[in-house]
Amino acid sequence: MRAGLLLTKDKHLASSDRKVLIFSQRNLNDNVSRCSGFEFEDVISDIEDTQLVAPHLRTSGKIPLNPKRWLSRRSALFQYWPSGVEKTPLTRNYDLFFCNAQKPLELLALDAIPNWRDRCGLAVCVLEEVWSSGIEQYLPLIKSLSKFDLIASAFAESCDALHRITGKPVIHLPGAADMVRFAPYALTADRPIDIYCMGRRRPELHDRLLTTLAERRGFYLYDSATKPPTTAQHKVHRDLLANLIQHSKLFMVDIAKIGHDDQKKGNIAWGPRHVEGLAGGAIQVGYAPETEDYLRYFDWPESVIRLPEDPDKALDAIISILDDTAEQDRMRQINLKHALQKHDWLHRWSDILKHLNLPETPKMMQRQETLSRMSSTYIDVT
Repeated sequence: MRAGLLLTKDKHLASSDRKVLIFSQRNLNDNVSRCSGFEFEDVISDIEDTQLVAPHLRTSGKIPLNPKRWLSRRSALFQYWPSGVEKTPLTRNYDLFFCNAQKPLELLALDAIPNWRDRCGLAVCVLEEVWSSGIEQYLPLIKSLSKFDLIASAFAESCDALHRITGKPVIHLPGAADMVRFAPYALTADRPIDIYCMGRRRPELHDRLLTTLAERRGFYLYDSATKPPTTAQHKVHRDLLANLIQHSKLFMVDIAKIGHDDQKKGNIAWGPRHVEGLAGGAIQVGYAPETEDYLRYFDWPESVIRLPEDPDKALDAIISILDDTAEQDRMRQINLKHALQKHDWLHRWSDILKHLNLPETPKMMQRQETLSRMSSTYIDVT
């Protein structure tokens, strides 16, 4: 019998007695794209009684994942090849095990805790990026997810395939933001950045924005790095991102992996930036799916100003909203209210607990009260 199995039998076990173990990749992956997931882990630590295990590489050399990665595409034997990370065997029991992986390949490092399944009563794995092509490419690795009691995928289109392969419950769990960090202190704060375009962009629209914003003596903020940026401190990066969005009028959003059809393989997905712009009070402009899963989470018209595909018409729409400060103020109030009610990491953690039939903790209720107080300061103008 696995430790902590009491949780699956006694629905009324006091939430204050629950012990949660978090397996984190924060010492293995310093890409800024991972900071969102690490923020989720931090919020969980604020509202649960947790222990966080974040292993390092055993040596300063490259992690010897190549044989393990090769095997993970071909055989379940990959589980017996060492990943090269420090091992931390558990010496006590936990009620719930939480693993947040950006991509399935990060699961190869799970051997850092060799006895996690024996020591943890319930186990949930959150996958931030699972394309259909990746499921088929790493089938033995995906099958190993059957060790978890619940799988949560940020990509709704992958849920059915994950369930079919693992036989385990799979839920759609999109990204979110730490609203306590991201929400602006005042609606009247100065926003000198006209438009912030983070990450990938559409070249033709980008060129037009460069020219037009220069002519207007405006401030167009975009990424110039050609390689994925890294950070040694994920909290500092999230603070910086929140600060930039809090000082931006508009925030560009797009469908995930725009311009990378070889990776998408026809999948339509959306990432956490569709929440982060709202969270910081910027008006989101750009391109978003018309899928049921997207419209379920963004079910109000102000959540995004959808731009035309034609770059000239898209530019006209951007300039129009930039020149309409009253409309920006109206949309900002509505969006912040919705974001505080729907898109904090607390809401995602609550979804997980509901599917595991577990109660909320007192600290979760306290955070909800904080979000409600913040939300009440924004008038829902219609």
